[in-house]
Amino acid sequence: MLIDNKSYIKEIINKPACSLEEIISCFEKVKENGDAAVIKFDGERSENSYTVFVSCPTKNRELLRADENDLKTALLKVLSEYIE
Repeated sequence: MLIDNKSYIKEIINKPACSLEEIISCFEKVKENGDAAVIKFDGERSENSYTVFVSCPTKNRELLRADENDLKTALLKVLSEYIE
């Protein structure tokens, strides 16, 4: 992962109140790294109806996934795991 992308994501997700636009810009950095992100809105579930995952097909890394009741929480959780 490019250091600049990792630093950018870290700076955004550590803000006390980052916007959804800023979070989406972090996922643009994920894309720039050659990785893929998916957001799923699951109407069949009453709990944890938002699923976000990042796949790193060119790296030996497991799928990063979060299932949450709140979309922003799921997005931030996956990004936090991504930069570790």
